[in-house]
Amino acid sequence: MTYRRVFSVLIGLAVASLVGACAEFHKPENRNLTLYDKERTQSAGRDGERARDQARAASGPFGGSLKDNLSFVADSCPPAGTSDYIEPGPRGRNNSVSDRDLTMRYSAGDRFNLQVPGAPEFSGDYVVNADGRVILPFAGEVPVRGVTNTDLTRTIEQALIKARLFEPQGFRVSVRPVLYAPINVTVSGAVFLRGRFEINGEKHEKLDNKGLTKTGDSPSDRFIGAALRAASGVRPDADLAHVKLTRNGKTHVLNWRGALTGEPVDDVPLMEGDHIHVPEASCFQSALVRPSQITLYGIHVFMSNLTVPALNNTAASVTKDSTAVPYGTRLLAGLVNANCVGGSLASNAGRYAVLISRNPKTRETEVIQRSIEELVLSPDRDTINPYLMPDDAIACYDSAITDTREVASTLQTLLQPFQTFKYSTSKALQ
Repeated sequence: MTYRRVFSVLIGLAVASLVGACAEFHKPENRNLTLYDKERTQSAGRDGERARDQARAASGPFGGSLKDNLSFVADSCPPAGTSDYIEPGPRGRNNSVSDRDLTMRYSAGDRFNLQVPGAPEFSGDYVVNADGRVILPFAGEVPVRGVTNTDLTRTIEQALIKARLFEPQGFRVSVRPVLYAPINVTVSGAVFLRGRFEINGEKHEKLDNKGLTKTGDSPSDRFIGAALRAASGVRPDADLAHVKLTRNGKTHVLNWRGALTGEPVDDVPLMEGDHIHVPEASCFQSALVRPSQITLYGIHVFMSNLTVPALNNTAASVTKDSTAVPYGTRLLAGLVNANCVGGSLASNAGRYAVLISRNPKTRETEVIQRSIEELVLSPDRDTINPYLMPDDAIACYDSAITDTREVASTLQTLLQPFQTFKYSTSKALQ
């Protein structure tokens, strides 16, 4: 067999292998009804059928099943593209929070100062034990957990009088908070991370064990907002008008829309063991997808752009694990940050991107594919240019022109040894 025939056979095998590799590639199954899609619909007679037809038309070439996870009702939600939408709150005051509930209460680890006139042996700083009690000299244990400063003052007075250490006539003590400790609270519902969290820990570490000489403390991180931030913030489907706080078996309903709208909020100081539940709303609320006191300031997005226009993640300014972007960033802006947009118009206009997102509501991983050129031309369509969510991943793929060039380059690399062999054989025959 001559080297020409060997050469032809090898070329055929190389082309066949490349074609076979291309045939093995399957595009991801695109789901046009994701959690953060405001065009999600539900069957409601003719209106429901018309809404489903519109959703199919908006999905373009991407597939998906309209029966999957239908939790947003079309006739009660704003149309796609509505910006800064938040569900209206209830008329009038809907909570059961009183002025007494807004008072700071003691928990385990809190420190207070006790002053008993004429009795220095009783005066000094005290720390609430892990069981929620304080041990007074010669007066035994006093329950402290969950009481206000006024209640604690009265309790200590009665305990000292009951122990016959002081006469009741004209007897007074002074109780003043010194330092509020970290507390553990639980958070559930429409937040990105549910569970048990410690709040007010950072400030406490800075102030504790420094020989404090002043009394009084303002623990700004022992309130509702701090608990929601600890849970990685509320999701875009959070019902902020009906946030529930459960304490000692009693539930209070709080309105927290003001964290995004500027209205007053029902902020309550928390204590050890409190539980906060954020109900789910019926609609996606774009107003919640921005940095705020109860949402994320920034999110981490995993990015991959390994070929043109960037040759590697380092050149694309993509970190080893992920990159941080402001909360509220859309897919197109994330692709620009990954250096996937721009370059030669002739060769790069046909690029496309893949978004991989884990739905925190259904716990399912959803994959969608978008044409970058389509994103540039339709940046405000929520179904085309969705918001990025925490720990999303985006990957960029090259255009057909770039793919052809890569195939040609690969063929040239494969054929280089045979060209060298041909040249060496010709030299030997001469």
